[in-house]
Amino acid sequence: MAATCIMKQVEERHVANEIIKCVWSPKMDLVAIANIKGQVAMHRLSWQRVWVISAPGEGIKVTGLAWRPDSKILAVGYSTGEVVLVDIEDSSAIHRLNMSVEVTALSWAAHVPEEPTKEETMFTDMSDNYLPPLPSLSKTYTGGSGEEQEEGWHEGRLLRDQNCLTLLTVGTATAAIHLYAFGLFHCATVELSETVPGAGPVLDATPSHDLHLLSCLVERETGSGRELVHATVETLVLACRHQELHALARRYGQILGLMSYANHTLTLLEEAWESILLELDHKLADYARTVPEGGVAADFLELLVFGRTSSEFEVFLSNELTEKGLKKLGHSIELSYSNIQKLVLRNVQAVGQALVHQLSALMGLARCHGRFGVLGVEEESVGRAVQEAGAFVLKAVELQQVIDAAMTTFKAFLRWLYVVVQRARAESVPEDMTRGTQQDLTYIAEFLHDGLEDTPAGSSSGAQGERRPRFRLERVGQYLKDAPLSCPPESGPNPWVAFLEKHPTLANHPLIFPHHRDRSLVQELNSMAGVLESMASQPAQVISEAITVASWVPLVKVTEGTTVSVSQMSCPKDSAVYTVVLPCSGQSLLYLARWSTKPEVLVHASAGPGPAHHVEAMPFVFSRLDGARSTSQDQAPTTSILKLMGAQFYTEETLSVLAQDPNDPRTALFIQLWVVAAAGELRPLALYGGHSLAEANLTPCDAGTLVDASGFRRLEGGPLTTLAVSGSRKVALLLSENRRRVRLFEMEVDEDDEDDEDEDTAAQHESIINASGASDDQADTL
Repeated sequence: MAATCIMKQVEERHVANEIIKCVWSPKMDLVAIANIKGQVAMHRLSWQRVWVISAPGEGIKVTGLAWRPDSKILAVGYSTGEVVLVDIEDSSAIHRLNMSVEVTALSWAAHVPEEPTKEETMFTDMSDNYLPPLPSLSKTYTGGSGEEQEEGWHEGRLLRDQNCLTLLTVGTATAAIHLYAFGLFHCATVELSETVPGAGPVLDATPSHDLHLLSCLVERETGSGRELVHATVETLVLACRHQELHALARRYGQILGLMSYANHTLTLLEEAWESILLELDHKLADYARTVPEGGVAADFLELLVFGRTSSEFEVFLSNELTEKGLKKLGHSIELSYSNIQKLVLRNVQAVGQALVHQLSALMGLARCHGRFGVLGVEEESVGRAVQEAGAFVLKAVELQQVIDAAMTTFKAFLRWLYVVVQRARAESVPEDMTRGTQQDLTYIAEFLHDGLEDTPAGSSSGAQGERRPRFRLERVGQYLKDAPLSCPPESGPNPWVAFLEKHPTLANHPLIFPHHRDRSLVQELNSMAGVLESMASQPAQVISEAITVASWVPLVKVTEGTTVSVSQMSCPKDSAVYTVVLPCSGQSLLYLARWSTKPEVLVHASAGPGPAHHVEAMPFVFSRLDGARSTSQDQAPTTSILKLMGAQFYTEETLSVLAQDPNDPRTALFIQLWVVAAAGELRPLALYGGHSLAEANLTPCDAGTLVDASGFRRLEGGPLTTLAVSGSRKVALLLSENRRRVRLFEMEVDEDDEDDEDEDTAAQHESIINASGASDDQADTL
């Protein structure tokens, strides 16, 4: 049996900017393309553009692209170290990861268990049975039904329909590899530089299908230059605890989404609060500069108690506070309070309760120490997170009580102030406005005492050392600042508080949520975020210690400034990972290696003497491709060695190779090599003394003898240098030498369709090559 290469060109286009990366979706006829300007575009097979994402900043380059196995999420890595997870439906950024250093490699693989496993009841997420859906933040003010309930916590979309554990692998320029379950939960970091001397940029890091190993390709500095090294990282802990890791990652993903929702909600709270004091606070501040410290509060209290005040204050009331302005201010404040109240009641308390539920469920997992302890889940750290979540809920309840009291006192104050201003102007006042009770006077006095005490602004409000009076005109805003409460509410004769003060041991019980009297709501959220971050970092530390570099093998020298073409594929059928390396585009030698994923082999490799380890590999060249499927009838078959431009695995069974005929530089060859046939030529080697695979004096195998007449296709119309293929979608993309001309192919088509396409190829090539890029049907601005 041999691989066949029957392909039909469906599109050919010019693009305005040089393409640097392109990756096909494994599930849909979509291709993600990144250009030299840092843009990422999504195209269909017909080259219809779905969307485009601009570069996040000037000079920032795209350094990695990876599809989630179900093709619903695209991971984009940047030279700044940021990895953005993009929803392909609308190109929105669902989640962001920060590596701090340049991202050099991305891959996203799904775990394929050796035996089908049934999900245990303890791992089942039954949150939907107990928690109502979170209200939509965009519809909070309008009382919407919450149809977009996940708008505020985008991370939750990453877990939707994820029944199989997936692992996002991020390689960096400093030889570090970070592993993220579902692209959310940081479960391990592998520092190759601790084992591989001089290790530098990671070119590829591919997990095996069974999670037994991580197959890594990394460049390293040697005394004689740079060389490419393969490192086998043993990750048996992930394979043995994949069910536990799946459950833990899902819980953490839910918590991360809820924290995103909470942060978004507090942002809306701050926006609603900022509109409350715009007019009255500014006017009072201006007047306060003309009187001694505390003068404003004294003038208001004097007016309330004695019915008269200073002439300066009467002038201020009659000139600065108009009837229309007071009514407008009262309406806007009431509306703002109403919006804040809705957010606190519907959103803040709901997300707080959901966080307590998810963390309590995580506590249940932590108590199964025999299963989750090996993953670094500690009951003590989870318990602290539960306590912080409970404190956040209590602070939200306290804020709701403060809002109710503030609305009552502020309404009473505005009503009294309206009457005072009207009388100061010698205008009539409606009789119903002048009526007041002793309770109203109490509310007004409380408001004046608590809200009109001027406080120093300090250096944040002006120059260093400047003291400018400002007013705590209402008591809600203090909860929305990252600072202690300036006016904590009085607890009064609360029997529960008195009981806990009398029994401090009970107050410290894990089931009793603490109440931090002086903390604001923002401080409670930040404190909880810090505890959660500490809790989430523990599994990565513990798992990283259990992961080891089993072996590393020098492969080949690489020239500074050249692009090394690498591709890896995990094959469950062979219990192995295959690696293909093309050290430099345009040379004739290609290396194929195989790495076993069997646990016993990994254990044996870990016990090897230093950097001397076994490898199954063979260098290949391509020649004697007779019976060429050429469009030119008089094309003579060639026996010279082909120049290899790129190689990528098409499927587990097929390797696609792009080559160039040295006898005809304008002709490229697309070759489909059957991996089983090539694997039969691999030889077991033992490399000692730091020698590389290229120095093993192996005679290259002629892969041309493994390819028959139907296994390759001669492509005319100019040199091609880059390929991107997908066997699951049966498509291929080829780039021209200048990386601005794109040719799209359907693979495995009927031979009749291929013959029809060949008749039009020459004319299409001529028009495309001569195109200047000015026509819309010939050029595309990515």
